[in-house]
Amino acid sequence: MNSIENLKAEEKVAVGLVIAEKMFNSLAIEEPGYNTGREALDSSWKWLEGGNISGDELCNYIDSEDYIDVAEFANKEKDAQKQYAWYSVLDAVSYTTYQAYNKEGRRFLPQVIEIIDDETLITLCENAIESGQVEKENLNNIISYVSENGYVSEKNIKKDSLPFF
Repeated sequence: MNSIENLKAEEKVAVGLVIAEKMFNSLAIEEPGYNTGREALDSSWKWLEGGNISGDELCNYIDSEDYIDVAEFANKEKDAQKQYAWYSVLDAVSYTTYQAYNKEGRRFLPQVIEIIDDETLITLCENAIESGQVEKENLNNIISYVSENGYVSEKNIKKDSLPFF
């Protein structure tokens, strides 16, 4: 696997979201929680693209008071392939939230985010390969593309600029 560690924070977020999108496509729109997962990914992309989304807003998708969040759907899923999909969304949105809080300069993070770091992204990549839904070569291509064409300080990464959609 090409080195994720060498990517900029925003590029790491993009890699995680690309993988999560690919994995999430295995869920049917009729699945319980599908809309929540879709909103979580869309909000994460919006944050990456420079939209007005806070870390707290993103965090609500992974740990909400009403228990309608990605973590709940991931924990309740019984089918192994669907679990991989839900946990990829959970990891990608958690990692995006972590980076959003970092960008906001938050010193004290919600407990659910305290354990999130680059290792979360590595785990996401490993699980995607293990699931059989993402091949190692495809993952390396994603990392290489984002590294070569990704974030520049004056422009944000745009979902529709990535050739994986």
